[in-house]
Amino acid sequence: MDGPFDVAALLNNLVPMVSDRLLGRGVDGFDVDRLIMLAAGIDSANFAATCMNNVTRYGNAFQLLSQAIARANPDGLFLEFGVASGTTINHMAGQLAGKIYGFDGFEGLPEDWRPGFPTGAFAQTPPAVAANVELVIGWFNQSLPRFLDTHTGPVSFMHVDCDLYSSTKTIFDLLGPRIRSGTVIVFDEFFNYPGWRIHEFKAFMEFVGSYGLKYEYFGMVPSHQQVGVIIK
Repeated sequence: MDGPFDVAALLNNLVPMVSDRLLGRGVDGFDVDRLIMLAAGIDSANFAATCMNNVTRYGNAFQLLSQAIARANPDGLFLEFGVASGTTINHMAGQLAGKIYGFDGFEGLPEDWRPGFPTGAFAQTPPAVAANVELVIGWFNQSLPRFLDTHTGPVSFMHVDCDLYSSTKTIFDLLGPRIRSGTVIVFDEFFNYPGWRIHEFKAFMEFVGSYGLKYEYFGMVPSHQQVGVIIK
């Protein structure tokens, strides 16, 4: 190579090329969807830096769920909202001596969630589940009141995989009096995607605000969307 290597010149040429490729630059603009995703990630990072800076980070949702189950009082109700393929509820059931109840209509989302997830997304047949799993099939606003009529006691643990604000609000409206100090909640789509502030996050903030509850974050999956909370 003749002469000194000009690092600055290389970077001046390389950085725009890389950023254009990552952000989907076209002839006269950027890929808006990529920018929306980036903006949601930055917003989530700012939120995490402010509210969850010292919270334990987990590599995946299963690690977070295992820690959450270990924290929960074994004497209360263990509930999952949004069973889908049964992967997470079977994982949790393997760590429980008692029963865990899984709520799902198995008809998919009741309304559009975000691009790529329209009404009916995730529809499937009920999965095979462990012996200590009981599926409660139906829309939450119909199945949960019937369940609560025949099952007493506080909620020890909730896995909220509702995606939508409306579905998450429904379960908090119905379970509010059963959620106490020590209740452990894991959200599957709390943040880190476009529109996160208007779905599970929003429903939870409205719930704790209406009941005047204090809470503490205890875990998160920084590369995805899961967050763990315990009611104080």
